[in-house]
Amino acid sequence: MRIPELHLGHTKYPEGQGIIVKNAVYKNEKQLERSFPHRHSFYVICLIRSGSGIHVIDFEEFEVRPNRLFIVSPLQVHFWKLNTNTNISLVQFSERILNFNNESVSSLLSILIMNRNYLDLSSDQSNEVLSIAKKLEQETVETDNFSADIILGYLIVLCRLIERMAEIKDVHNQIKSKGNKMQLFLELVEKNFTRNKGVSYYADELYITPNYLNMLSKKHFGKSAGEMIASRIMLEAKRLLYHTTSDISQIAFELGYEDPSYFTRSFRRFERKTPSEFREEIYKKYQHRNNKY
Repeated sequence: MRIPELHLGHTKYPEGQGIIVKNAVYKNEKQLERSFPHRHSFYVICLIRSGSGIHVIDFEEFEVRPNRLFIVSPLQVHFWKLNTNTNISLVQFSERILNFNNESVSSLLSILIMNRNYLDLSSDQSNEVLSIAKKLEQETVETDNFSADIILGYLIVLCRLIERMAEIKDVHNQIKSKGNKMQLFLELVEKNFTRNKGVSYYADELYITPNYLNMLSKKHFGKSAGEMIASRIMLEAKRLLYHTTSDISQIAFELGYEDPSYFTRSFRRFERKTPSEFREEIYKKYQHRNNKY
């Protein structure tokens, strides 16, 4: 059993439009959000305008409350429990809609890098986000020759506005420096962490030494390159342990470990518990999910 991956509109099949925008009151619509653990093939920006509930992102619980803006990337496993009549503004979009303008995605990734899956906004800031979301929603129903460019423009403005509100301009500029090496490093890790677990591989791909890569990573992320790679592997391991019924050997193989016992030792060294212990513990914690979540 694999973690369900949903496409735009929370369907199992890719859609061609590249963006969906909804400004609506949540009434358990499947297109808006799902209450079971899943991952996306797209980005989500969700502004809570009113209401309450819980949002669980990679084992962290976040309170749903007014003026809280959530960002979910295609890399994350999450689920919601929104109380009926919660008012939200939701923007789902794929990377390809941005064409060659990946700076907007980098803006969102910069926020995620800082472990900030949400931002608490002022009422004025929420109104700014809502204004752009409403314009985006209007443009998605237009069929003229200008709508695609206008949608792209509004989306870029929205991402930049969120970056400004997050007050992480310096972090984003640092990541962009050094020839985008830190951004490239993150992208390489995401694409290769199951096949290449050593720092040397990534250093070679970036044309720098392992020591220099570790130094840059420590400076920008507070972790060495090796720790960043290990963190990504263990996050995926925890996702698979909780969100699938695969046994430990299957998970080890899926993560690129030929020896399941070595995977178990690595997991225990990182998490201070075995994979089986983690699975049992997390099951107990969320065994009430069907009721609470």
